Amino acid sequence: MEKEHGCRKIIWYGIPAYGHVHSNLYLVQYLSEHGFYVIYYSMEEFREVIESHGAKCFIYPIREGELDLTDGRRILKLYRLILQYTENMMPFLWEEAVREQPCGVIFDSLALWGRIIGELFHVPCFSFYSIAAMGRAGGKGFFEYIRGFSGDFLCYAGEIPQSWKIRNRIAWKWKCKGLGMISVLMGQGDWNLMGYSRLFQPGGKGFGEKYRFLGPLAVYRQESRNNDFICKKGKVIYISLGTIFNQDKRLRGEIVRQFGRNRTDSSTVNEKVNGADKRQSRDYFVVMVWNGMNEGEQIRFPDNFIVRRFVNQKEVMKQACLFISAGGMNSIHEALYFGVPCLLCPQQGEQLLNARRFEKLGFGKILKDPEKLREEAEMAMGLKKMWDEEKRRKMTEICTGQMDEICRRM
Repeated sequence: MEKEHGCRKIIWYGIPAYGHVHSNLYLVQYLSEHGFYVIYYSMEEFREVIESHGAKCFIYPIREGELDLTDGRRILKLYRLILQYTENMMPFLWEEAVREQPCGVIFDSLALWGRIIGELFHVPCFSFYSIAAMGRAGGKGFFEYIRGFSGDFLCYAGEIPQSWKIRNRIAWKWKCKGLGMISVLMGQGDWNLMGYSRLFQPGGKGFGEKYRFLGPLAVYRQESRNNDFICKKGKVIYISLGTIFNQDKRLRGEIVRQFGRNRTDSSTVNEKVNGADKRQSRDYFVVMVWNGMNEGEQIRFPDNFIVRRFVNQKEVMKQACLFISAGGMNSIHEALYFGVPCLLCPQQGEQLLNARRFEKLGFGKILKDPEKLREEAEMAMGLKKMWDEEKRRKMTEICTGQMDEICRRM
């Protein structure tokens, strides 16, 4: 392998979370198909999907599930965890990098250890963003993030002293700079690869040559698993809200109450509201992702619901008339690609930024009142009649020219 690939070896330092991995697999495959041997660091649960896209999966020197940077609500804790993981893993990762001698490094924007290794090797170093970028302090992206995170920012001020100690040790041992919070949470390389379009980035026109907008690559990745069901004909609502939703019994209850139908229901029902008949359609078919099915809580969902721990959502999106989502970057762009409007229920700062951006662009609506879920859902469906179709098309294109440039710079 060493002789075959010579200096065309890239090390990719990923974050082992579905949203982060799925956002860049298309680029991994593109590089592999263009003659590069890609070593992708992740965890065992992602080995199959990474290697199916042409890379070799190497495992981080940490226990399964311990490397967890998915909780974007606790921003000061996230900063401390990144520093801590970097300090713990750097000796092992540096030793392996010396052995592999890469011609370039790509790292997730949260993977500080990848940035440090790229700088130490003095090879082309690329940061990959699966989340909207902040850019410079004081820029539009900066203020959008502040709006999403300011509410509980100081609740975790106790993380600061420990973070400072770890930061100083890393700076001393690895002779690196740029370990402030923004620099760590929005890691930058020689160039920054954005896994979405410039139109989606708040203040996107102000991002310079160091930022290369590749388009929503997650939409074009391969999906190896198929659904074990077939959507019935009719109006399909697809619901995928993430792990926090599993604990939100109120929202789940409203979804079941307002969209549910049992066999005894007719296609429509009449309800008395303030002495008048209110005609309410019951023709929605609901596909819902919910991973709480093995938690011992016995729930009987209505007959027009299909509930699964896994759903090949691209297949469902082809038939959906609405996507109810927490606002993850990859998911809402898949909905955009298939022309499905979104009703958004953001649960942390980054999702709130995405949701506000989608609402401003006219492709989604943020849920205001769960008790009016159905009414707001139907308002969101109506967006499709009014949105800018040319803008939607541009936001779902990928830029192979930018990826060819990455290959040349390597």
